[in-house]
This record gives sequence, C-alpha cells and structure tokens, in this order.
Amino acid sequence: MRKLLVAAAILISNAGFAQISNVSLNGAPARLTAYEGVEGSPYLFEDWAKADIGTTNAGLKENVAYLFNIHDNELEVINEAGNKIYLNKDYLEYALLERPSILIATGDQGQLTKLLFKKGFEMIKGVDEKDLVNVIAEGNKYTLVRKFYSDLVTPPKNSYAPTAGRMFVFEESFYLIDNDENVSTVRSKTNNIIKSLHDQDQGKAKEIVKEGKLDLSREDHLVIFFQKLNEA
Repeated sequence: MRKLLVAAAILISNAGFAQISNVSLNGAPARLTAYEGVEGSPYLFEDWAKADIGTTNAGLKENVAYLFNIHDNELEVINEAGNKIYLNKDYLEYALLERPSILIATGDQGQLTKLLFKKGFEMIKGVDEKDLVNVIAEGNKYTLVRKFYSDLVTPPKNSYAPTAGRMFVFEESFYLIDNDENVSTVRSKTNNIIKSLHDQDQGKAKEIVKEGKLDLSREDHLVIFFQKLNEA
C-alpha cells in the first residue's frame, strides 16, 4: 500500500476557486439525478468547495471546485470550460477535499480542514477497488480509513404523512487495517481503537495517548496518534 503523509490535511486552505489549467481532467458529463423530492442530501457537503486532485494523466490540479456524491461515490468537478463532470477515477491517485469553513467553525472540535481520499481499499467488505475512502492515517504498521455513505431509505408510513417519502441517511464507518491487510471495524473512541491494535502495540498506544493527552474521537488527534504509533 502506497504511503502518503496526511499531515497536509490539517493545513489551512486558501480562499477562492481557480480554473483547471494545462491538461484537462477526464470524466463524463454530470447527469441529472433522480433525487428530486428526496429529503436530505447524497453529498458529503452540500456546498461547492475546493479540492487538490492528483492524477496519473494530468498531474496535480489545485483549487478545483467539487461536490462529492457519497451515495454514488462520484466526485463531481468543474472543468476548465465551466462544465460539470464526474471525474474518471481510472486516472485518480488521490483527492484532498476541503471541508467548508462554516463546518469547521460550527462542527466538532479537532476537525481537519482537508480530508484525503484514495481508492484501492477493496480489502474492506463492501468497498470496490475504485471507491474513494477517507484516509485519516497511513503507515507501515496501521492505516485508518473512513467510509462515508448516504443511504437512500424509505421510512415506514405513519399517521402524519399520507405517503412514505424517501430520504438520505448519512453514515460513516471507520476501518483499521494492519500491515497484513487484516481489517477491523472500529469506533473513533480511545479505548476501542487501542483494544483493536495488536497486543504488543497496546502498551505503546496507551503511552502515546497519555503523553499527548489525546482524545481519539478527534480527527486531529487520530492523525497524531497513528503517526507516532507507526514511527514507534
């Protein structure tokens, strides 16, 4: 598994959008969806934001306007012609997606300003080889990833609604992967993550948490924790 430092994910991003330059990104025209009248959203963030996108055919593209449809696992971007396209993930190496600033200001403490997404985690049940997952930490001992998904459900009919409407329900799951690609489902809680580690690593993990006063329900503390654990 290729290693990519995720410390850049906590850098404060610049304001404003920039058009895609040089070689254009490949993709299919964004299609109309059948989500009209559906409550909730299929997107990770409802507002357009910026992304840095690394590709094998066009290099690094910075400050690209994006929406991430987590229901279909499609990255929608605006190309240099101003058209909305679904990015062809065959050429994608990684995407660093900016979290809208309003969510940083009003969200949980310790949220990362940018989220790294990569494909190649098909060892996780239900994840295809081209699906984009959020890589929180990646190292020679442990990798922690998060799968975002917006499930389309039909709630049961009740006395307050004449018909049962459809709605999106946001979901996220965390997966811990060791160097043999064994996968464990974990929760972003300190005790749960420590207990999911190999026995020989749990003592060091407790020491890292204690010395750094880390709370592993925080994204920034998860990054610090796994960086130190993978270096130990």
